Amino acid sequence: MRVDAFLIQQPSVAFGPFLSLTREAMGYSVVAKCDSSGRQLNDAERFVSCLEALRDPNAIPALWPHLLNHVSFSVAMIADDRDMIEILELASGMHFVRAETRARGIDLAVITGTLAQWRDAAKNGTQQGGVVQVAFCKVIDLFVQVGLNVWKDFNWKPDSVNKGLFLIEDKRG
Repeated sequence: MRVDAFLIQQPSVAFGPFLSLTREAMGYSVVAKCDSSGRQLNDAERFVSCLEALRDPNAIPALWPHLLNHVSFSVAMIADDRDMIEILELASGMHFVRAETRARGIDLAVITGTLAQWRDAAKNGTQQGGVVQVAFCKVIDLFVQVGLNVWKDFNWKPDSVNKGLFLIEDKRG
């Protein structure tokens, strides 16, 4: 019943050409609010914030939910083969590569999806219980550690049965 997850790929944005092009096309800096925010933003949040600034030059830097499909991430995950099947089912719509490892009954998968897909899969995964819940709680922790808490507006509840785990529910319905 081993499960582990590692964030192995994040967006790498070519900000130089992007910011040059947008300044010329828009007549203003789409990164100005990010630069003056006083916050250290990772590339994903900075890029999403710049995309929103294309539409609204006064937009505050944030992980705008309607733009989360513009950034993709890959997670390497190891789990029991039966649990991996459930994990991959919850990662519906994401691309993955799965392989059996040298250890009998243990699979390794690399799963790639947009931040919106990870948000939804992890929300659903915390509802499953067992190893699947552990896996998606780890995924959420990975994203939160790099400053990408796209679940902060969700309801977080400690799992009364599984200590140290949590359930999240979307407040939007």
